[in-house]
Amino acid sequence: MSLSARLAAHRDGERLRLRLGTAFIEPRPDLWPQGDPAATDEWIRSNAFDILAALELALYRDGRDVRRLPHRLHWVLWLLDDLDVSSIANQSR
Repeated sequence: MSLSARLAAHRDGERLRLRLGTAFIEPRPDLWPQGDPAATDEWIRSNAFDILAALELALYRDGRDVRRLPHRLHWVLWLLDDLDVSSIANQSR
């Protein structure tokens, strides 16, 4: 199961979605370099798991090959690692 699916199904899924969405707001120019007026803070928070799923597809298609990501998105790797460790730790409680 993908990280985005595990986080969405987590008992604290709503809180995790908001945390993830908030993490995606600051690097918005990295996610939408051409700009997108629809990518408001509210939209990003509401669609955080879908955004994460799209990023996961790019990463995991070739075994998490970072070369598949534009350089401006390499920060996603640290975010994914942080969320993965946090979600696994919270599930074991």
